[in-house]
Amino acid sequence: MTDEDVLAKIKASVLGLTEEPKLARPRRITARTTPDKVLTVLSGLKDAGCRHLSAISSVDLGDAFEVIYHVSVGGVLVSLRTSLPKATPLVPTATGVFPVAVLYEREAHDLMGIEFEGHPDPRPLLLYEGWPEGQYPLRKDWKPPTGGEKHA
Repeated sequence: MTDEDVLAKIKASVLGLTEEPKLARPRRITARTTPDKVLTVLSGLKDAGCRHLSAISSVDLGDAFEVIYHVSVGGVLVSLRTSLPKATPLVPTATGVFPVAVLYEREAHDLMGIEFEGHPDPRPLLLYEGWPEGQYPLRKDWKPPTGGEKHA
């Protein structure tokens, strides 16, 4: 399947996008949606043949977060982006569409503090049990403890 075939299939079958999907470079398609439409779009991408969720990544943009869902079909990677306000970083869990999302979402919560509403297993994945609540080490504003301060 060519890049253009995948792009055409996505354009024809996915509803809820806020930005037209486009070919960013060979074998890479980008699209954007709002947090409330993430599940609809992910389901549409799956129906369009994107059956493999390879990662969920997140970026601290300073005043907001961007969550990126990386799905693929036939060697073409589709990156679905959504922006979340830093004050309320909440998006529905994608575990109902892609069960493997459980691990990626736990990682994003541990390291960035992004909440995945309805997540079936919100336990920490990477940080130890005594890690201070509300401390997210990949946020731009996070400061590691200094000198006499200890993490439990």
